[in-house]
Amino acid sequence: MATLESSEVAPTQTENTGPAIQLFDDEKPWRERHDYLLNLGYKLRPRYAPDWKPSWKRVVPRDRDEDAIAMSFHGGIMDAQRMSDNTTVMMKVVTYDSLEFKITKLLSSEPLRNETRNHSVPLLDVLDDPLDDARRIMVLPLLRDSRSPPFASIGDCIEFVNQTLEGLCFLHEQGVAHRDCYVANIMMDARALYPKSWHPQEPVRARSGRIMTEIPQRKGVGGVRYYFIDFGVSSLSQDELTGIHGQKLAPELSNTNPYNPFRVDIWLLGSAFDYLIAEKFGNVDWIKPLIDSMTREDPSARPSVKECIEQFDAIQATITPSRRARRLHPAQPEWKLLEVIRDMRYLVSEGYWAFKPKHKPLPPFQPTKQRPDSPGSSEGGETNQQIAKPAEEVVPLSPESRATPSQPLDKTSAS
Repeated sequence: MATLESSEVAPTQTENTGPAIQLFDDEKPWRERHDYLLNLGYKLRPRYAPDWKPSWKRVVPRDRDEDAIAMSFHGGIMDAQRMSDNTTVMMKVVTYDSLEFKITKLLSSEPLRNETRNHSVPLLDVLDDPLDDARRIMVLPLLRDSRSPPFASIGDCIEFVNQTLEGLCFLHEQGVAHRDCYVANIMMDARALYPKSWHPQEPVRARSGRIMTEIPQRKGVGGVRYYFIDFGVSSLSQDELTGIHGQKLAPELSNTNPYNPFRVDIWLLGSAFDYLIAEKFGNVDWIKPLIDSMTREDPSARPSVKECIEQFDAIQATITPSRRARRLHPAQPEWKLLEVIRDMRYLVSEGYWAFKPKHKPLPPFQPTKQRPDSPGSSEGGETNQQIAKPAEEVVPLSPESRATPSQPLDKTSAS
């Protein structure tokens, strides 16, 4: 068992910091949506009730004062409880005619939704936005930053690379280029790691608001599943386009010269492997050849995602099971005594989690069950029954028409 060190906590997207004795401006629209969402079976936290008053009487609230925790994302994203099964979900407001909405619906349609290689965040429900007829509220599962808790073993890194390459390959087969598949947009289903969940706005805290100190290990719960989120700058069926977007910028990005978005994805994911694994740990030389090929400056020299999978399969074949189980060493060499102590602590932690009761395999995230007519719903809402069908304006591509680096399509700009 380990304790949480501040250096190991993934940075949040917080803008509203400190105790919030009143709602911030970007929180107020959610207060206006409170009763509407409640009628549809989604309950916001007490902080967003129309009659909310701070629960604390002190000048500074305590950890137990959960309603002092404000939004840690931009105003278009909020957490809620799905009342039918008490599941925590995330809500994201998007424009109805946006490509993000179309792509998210496409990837959650049948039969794509049930593909094991589909690592795109599943869409659970779609609601009208009572504040804007041109917008929709996407209901998504609560996921956790893939860096929290941090990787503990070489096997953790291998599984991360395997799943993200698999997921990117699936996206490209559907003609979807993510265009921002870097660190913050790769998250994980951490339900097995945190059976009692965590606070959706401050992941270092429990639902109650108290700081969590125990760090579970992925191996101890049989591993986790990783997901790509946020298709806000993604493209569909476009082999060349223009535009500069994203957390990290590939060398070829341009507002004037067209580039291949699929090759950008390769560079971004390779850069994520570099940042999350190669730069942080010292005993991961095995991944450097893959990173080097994925991050070549010349886009045409980069491998396709299928070639990356083949290259990594060959790398994995050289890594023995005992090596997979080894502790990750920091990039900076450790003093020998410190290395021994940390190895022993790791083995004790391994034993602790090995003997912890194992939970049954978790089911996939379930769409919201069809709701009865509610006075809070509006005519334009789309139920999960509609989500299960491909959107009329966006249909899965046939193998012949899918965009690949070797099959150019019409050169158009991203919408």
